[in-house]
Amino acid sequence: MSKTKVDSTGIDLSDNFAFTGTVSGTPSTFVKTGALTSTTDAGSYSLDSCFSATYLNYFVTFKFAVAADGSEGYLRFRTGGSTNSASKYMSYNHYGQNSGNPGYSQNNSSDHAKLGYDLEATDTKAIQGFMYVFSPYSTTYLTNATTHFNAITQGGNRRFYIGGVQFDDTTSFDGFQLTQNTGNGSLVDLQCWGIKE
Repeated sequence: MSKTKVDSTGIDLSDNFAFTGTVSGTPSTFVKTGALTSTTDAGSYSLDSCFSATYLNYFVTFKFAVAADGSEGYLRFRTGGSTNSASKYMSYNHYGQNSGNPGYSQNNSSDHAKLGYDLEATDTKAIQGFMYVFSPYSTTYLTNATTHFNAITQGGNRRFYIGGVQFDDTTSFDGFQLTQNTGNGSLVDLQCWGIKE
């Protein structure tokens, strides 16, 4: 392959360019480790075998809708196909909203981490966001997550959340679950990537 050297003043960056080659040697930082999508009502949605010893930390995108107005969204971790509902979850999420009244949602030593409350039961108004999950498979470190998501309440308020989750034990997890405090969920889209160190 021939190579042409161009002076820094030799390219007009306002022009349009087409690329037809292949770039190699550019490693991806994220590696897909799991996915789950469903539009069927269910008591919970679980993504198993997405965490392993291969990666220490993970990036997760999620969309989750509830089937009953006013429900709360919950996050729980899983091991070997079983949900851990020990009272060791801590969570705090601060939100701003379009009505101008900020607030927060928290729970301590609970059997779940809370992801939003007073939710609107419409699939098109599902919770949508992402989280970084730190050390879920490790038995040395506590499992932590930082969360960032948007939700709509049954009263129509648009809430914009940022917060965190901690499981207060060094339990090893290989998956997680989204569920609600009552009734069913109605939609889920979970995507998980391992982060290369």
